[in-house]
Amino acid sequence: MNADAHIVVGYDGKPGSIAALSWAAKLASLRGEAIVAATVIDPRLTPRGMAWPEAYWIDIEDKAREVLAAGPEVSFTAKRYTGHLVPKLLEAAEGSSMLVVGSKGHGLVGEILRGSVSQSAARNASVPVVVIREAQNPASGRIVVGADGTESSARALEFACELAQLTGDKIVALRAWHPAAVVADRYGYAPPPSAETLDAAEGVLGRTVDALRQAHPDIPIETELFRGPAERGLIDASENASLVIVGSRGRTAVEETFLGSVSRAVLHKAHSPVAVLH
Repeated sequence: MNADAHIVVGYDGKPGSIAALSWAAKLASLRGEAIVAATVIDPRLTPRGMAWPEAYWIDIEDKAREVLAAGPEVSFTAKRYTGHLVPKLLEAAEGSSMLVVGSKGHGLVGEILRGSVSQSAARNASVPVVVIREAQNPASGRIVVGADGTESSARALEFACELAQLTGDKIVALRAWHPAAVVADRYGYAPPPSAETLDAAEGVLGRTVDALRQAHPDIPIETELFRGPAERGLIDASENASLVIVGSRGRTAVEETFLGSVSRAVLHKAHSPVAVLH
């Protein structure tokens, strides 16, 4: 175990961040890591830019300790930051194993913009970002991973294996497939040259999972081919998942700049916690 290994949680004492803290503590215990609860106060949103009283900090830090006392024992540190919310959370997460946030924001900014904090963090973080919402079926024992053959999805699958090794969950590698639109030309009907056939999609998924099974023979890994948009398949699968993991790669240059279209949709609509890897 790395003595410096830790998970950073965006924490403000509100229900979303308490759920994030509880989830992170369970994982930190399994990984032998510490918890750092990062609380950010944005002076732009405090009365006349004044600092919150010491009693505020003590109250929410005591609440964090109460949450942690109810679960497995982990080392805990509370850190205070003042500044713009997302940049400070990302600063706090530097050198950590992951950043964990609630799905409805962190502090007043998150309450106003509803989820913009998690989207911004996932877009800009250099570490995995896990966005916590209540799982529809927390006992499912299934970690669902978007598997499209890209480097980001390969990292997502490896991350899933690391977690499954500790939790005992099985992995479901899900790949979306779009049937080719048949077009007509003077010679008859044929799919466009760039279209992916069903056999090709199954082949990519099979090769990906075969390599993963060889590297992690003790982890149960299943495959699922979904006919339709990847985001729809992942959102549907999240109804029976303890966690959904996606890469952040977008389909176009514009989507890549902001956040991959699939990742963005899954973050917004999933029925379970979501992890985004770059």
